[in-house]
Amino acid sequence: MVYLDSVALAKLKNLSLELRSLAVEGSMSGRHQSLWKGFSHDFAEHRPYAPGDELKTLDWKVYARKDRFYVRQYKAENILTTYLLLDCSGSMGYCADGRSPKWDHACRLAMALAYLILAKGDAVGLIPFNVEPLDGLPPRASFSQLEAIDSALAKRRPEGETDLGKVLERAGARVRRRSLVILISDLLSKPRHVIQVVKALRARRHELLVLQVLDPQEKDFRFEGYSLFDGLEGGPALYCDPTALRRAYVQQFEKGLRLYEASFHRSNIGYALFMTDRPWDSVLAQFLTRWR
Repeated sequence: MVYLDSVALAKLKNLSLELRSLAVEGSMSGRHQSLWKGFSHDFAEHRPYAPGDELKTLDWKVYARKDRFYVRQYKAENILTTYLLLDCSGSMGYCADGRSPKWDHACRLAMALAYLILAKGDAVGLIPFNVEPLDGLPPRASFSQLEAIDSALAKRRPEGETDLGKVLERAGARVRRRSLVILISDLLSKPRHVIQVVKALRARRHELLVLQVLDPQEKDFRFEGYSLFDGLEGGPALYCDPTALRRAYVQQFEKGLRLYEASFHRSNIGYALFMTDRPWDSVLAQFLTRWR
């Protein structure tokens, strides 16, 4: 596999994506508490007996106390469905100072999370997007899904524009049942619109994780001398002196980062910043420990 070699797999052996507390929808047998009633070891509630109910579900102790028939109901356990929403717009191709592009970093994170989800027996699917949601992979719980995701990512290259807020609305419409939604993007868009859409997904009772991937140059703006800046998602080139712009740029950029972090925290949405000059596995381990 391109984005998950033996070295990366070895690093994942000590990591775990703990999702046991999530309630899910569905009809498949699994580990997670369901929104529906079914059969497991966890008692949910009593309800009056109705003709057609199996006699083995009757609670005879309650009958002895109340002289009425009641049926015991249990919480069903299902497989959790996870969707990886992966930004493959042009800006994800940026890299500087010999570092790998943000796209490579994002693909490795997507593959690592897919592995951790499948290792728990849950299902994972992929929805890549740029200007609109692209052809992806429906959720499956088989380990063959790992190679399918890797192959799909290897065929893609970051390109095109994106209006992150609008495209997330369209991508989110594909997620119908309650699921875990993991967004991997540089989030270089209008923060308030992105936050509004992500919070709307949370309001639909999805669990949300947002992983922001950035190159240090995008955050620190350490360019020297007059430079020509080309837009990776269109727009005219800009010739300017970075030194004169640095202070205002950094202040505005950090303001956006603080807005993302504070807004997601208030909405109980997991958020982490991944810089391409740091090992992805160590940052992922810290984030998963904190989120759990």
